[in-house]
Amino acid sequence: MSKVIVKLRKRGQRGFSLLELLLVLAILGVVLGVVVSGVQLVKTNTTQADNVDLTQQSRQFMDQVVQDLHYTGFPPVGMFDPATQLLMAPAGCLAVAPQTCYAAGLISISNNAIQYEGDVDGTGVSEIFVQLAPAAGPCPCALRRGQVSKFQFVNIGAVPSYYTEVDGVMTLNVFTAYDFAGNAIALPCTPVAGVTPTICADGITPITDIKIVGLLLNVQSKTPDPTTQAFTAFTVSTEAKISN
Repeated sequence: MSKVIVKLRKRGQRGFSLLELLLVLAILGVVLGVVVSGVQLVKTNTTQADNVDLTQQSRQFMDQVVQDLHYTGFPPVGMFDPATQLLMAPAGCLAVAPQTCYAAGLISISNNAIQYEGDVDGTGVSEIFVQLAPAAGPCPCALRRGQVSKFQFVNIGAVPSYYTEVDGVMTLNVFTAYDFAGNAIALPCTPVAGVTPTICADGITPITDIKIVGLLLNVQSKTPDPTTQAFTAFTVSTEAKISN
């Protein structure tokens, strides 16, 4: 009886064979491979979705700026006659601050910032600011658009509220300017007290000669590609004709 018991104990202590261990390791390898592939796929899909969102955001931002620029200089001063159109003007602007009724057009422009006036949304003349932040880099930077009523800007010094922006901008030269014939105009064109009209960087060309504004965005994704670890970059460009 004792011999039988000993033999049974020895059989119960028997471990896995080499073949069984290899089979288990193979199964674990397949499972881990599926898990890793799934994680990689999720990361790739997330990165691609972020890139699509950033592309759409950039295009929508540029469309907004182009739409604004089409209203630059509208309404012009010639549309208002204080003697006959007082009731048609925005509340109180002719009586209190006549210059806030009409849009002066393009106020200033440089490679990384632009300021202009226009009734862009039917609520009266607004002061529009589109500028890179930080202006001198280093990038990635944000291109921001701000808007404030011209009446408030002129009379109480109100500052614009920035509601829209594009992140990941990699270039400092966002804006370019051209005359009616398509000739490039040297920037910046910045107002100087007592000097009318504003003169551009060449010391000769007035800002009123600018009829086309070009926009160029080199945008970089926020997260690297999970496979190559490289940041995806793309370029969006457009032009807008203005009444200046």
